[in-house]
Formats: sequence, structure tokens, C-alpha cells
Amino acid sequence: MKIAIIDGVQQDIGLKILFPEADYFINNIELNKEESLKKYNIEPKKNWNTITDKNYDYLFIVIAFYDTIKERKFFKQSILDIWNKELGIINKNNFKKVCVFDIYDYDYDPTEFIKNEKIDFFFKRNYNKNKKYYKNVVPFPFIMFGKKSLIEKLEETNKSKIKHNRLFFTGTLFTHIDNEINYIRNRRILYSKIYKIVYNPGRLNYNDFLKYMGESKYALDLNGVGDPNKRTFEILSQNTLRVGEFNNLKWPFNEEFCEETIFKTPEDLFKKIQNLEKSEFLYTKCLNIQNSIYKKYFNKKWIRGYILNIIK
Repeated sequence: MKIAIIDGVQQDIGLKILFPEADYFINNIELNKEESLKKYNIEPKKNWNTITDKNYDYLFIVIAFYDTIKERKFFKQSILDIWNKELGIINKNNFKKVCVFDIYDYDYDPTEFIKNEKIDFFFKRNYNKNKKYYKNVVPFPFIMFGKKSLIEKLEETNKSKIKHNRLFFTGTLFTHIDNEINYIRNRRILYSKIYKIVYNPGRLNYNDFLKYMGESKYALDLNGVGDPNKRTFEILSQNTLRVGEFNNLKWPFNEEFCEETIFKTPEDLFKKIQNLEKSEFLYTKCLNIQNSIYKKYFNKKWIRGYILNIIK
């Protein structure tokens, strides 16, 4: 099985980590990932002329697809140019399967904007459990933009047995507004109502960030612009109980994280922390369920298998 991965602006090397046998192509570099590239012995290729059905069976494309839509606020001509180049490869060849891994923040259906019979599957980062998508759109929350791949973050496991009794959080407080589609995410307002119960040591380097998180009994996971957060994966890898803001993200498995760790309002958060503090049994139950889900699904073997099961 010969695979070509095109990650136009090198937004996430996760697929290359999952499929080390694949060839990894880029157009240009958006973020410097030199450290990770060396870690996984990845040498990006730029000769797209070799991406043909004679050389490869499967084509995987990583892209923030919403950036290619001219009518939208966050349109980027550079991403559209790359997408048109990729479409040229798709249309000129007959690969066994073409899969687009859409890493954009929003939970739209990409098939509303692109109709191409040669694209077999859209693997969607932000897949809303309450929306109806076209049949070839599937949830895939394990890939997004960033200096480190989410797949790489899964390997940063915590082995510390120290657990301070605190609700840890540090991060950007932002307001994201897209009036075009009435999409608003506002961390700043929510945090202003809950900060008194939060342990926030301020800006930390990444290693200290993981250390503080891993040594905390709880970690706060506020919604980002899109779902899931990088923070979600960092918390799960640290054996710390994730207390997360509610969203409608559909994970690609049936198990659910405990309701006792999901909140919708500041008052709901206060109540759930109090309940967890009152009952060591409840806390342990929730953490054990979280760790069981993490161990079963948040690993390279299961995620790779999930992709292969769908495309085969």
C-alpha cells in the first residue's frame, strides 16, 4: 500500500507519524517543526510531479478546507492556490482512495463546498454530533494545526504520582467572533466568572506547563475556537482529571467521558468540583473511565486502524 501525504503548509505531521512508510509532501512551511521532523526522521518532499497513480495507491491531503472558500471571512488565497494544485492531481489520476483530512476549527460539512467524485472521504476534525453530514464525512479529531502534532502530544505521558488538590489552567483568553455564520467563542467572559477557583501560574514554558498540569488533581479544558482543543489531548496524556466545558464534538468511538466532569455554566462547574471533592469514589471512577478511554483509543495503533478500516 503506497501512500502520498500532501500537507500543503505543513500544519500537522500526524499522518506521517501514523504511516511512516508514506511519502510526505509540502508546499511551504507555516510553522517551524524542525525538532519534530528530526525526532521522527521525516524529510518533506516538494516534487509534486511524482504524485501519480503509478507511484501511489492512496492520496491523503491535510488542509484547513474552509480557508479555500472565497465568500468567507477567513479566506486565504494561498491555501486556495494549494488546493487547486491538489485538485489538479486528484482529477488527473485514479488513486484507489483519496482522503481529505480537514483540520479547520468549524463544524461545517465540506461537501457543501466541494463536489468531486474522486474524493472518497473527508476526515473531519470538528464533527458535530447534532449535525447531519454527507455519508463520506467521518469524525477524525486527532489532527489539527500547531507546532506539535496531536499524535505527538499523545506520547508526552505523565508518570508523576504527585497530585496537588487544584484546578489547573493557564492559556490564552480570547473572543472569537464570525458574524457571517453567527459563530462566537468567548473564553474571556467565562473565565472572569470562574477564576477564583482556578490555579493559574501564568505563562509557562511547555515542559513546565505539562509538569504543573500533571501534578494537579484537575485540569480545566475551556473550549477553543474549534473542537477539540490541543489542551484536551494534553490533559488526557497527563493522568489528570479533565474538567471540560460542554461542546457537541463527536468522537469516533462510543464510550463517553463522565457527565460529572462536563460543565455548561459557571454554577455547573462549581457544583461538579464540589461533588468530586466530596467523594473520592466519584473522582476515582471518573479518572479511571477517562484513563480507560485514553488507553484504548488515543494511541497510534488504534487511530491508524480507524483510518484503514474506513478506507478499506
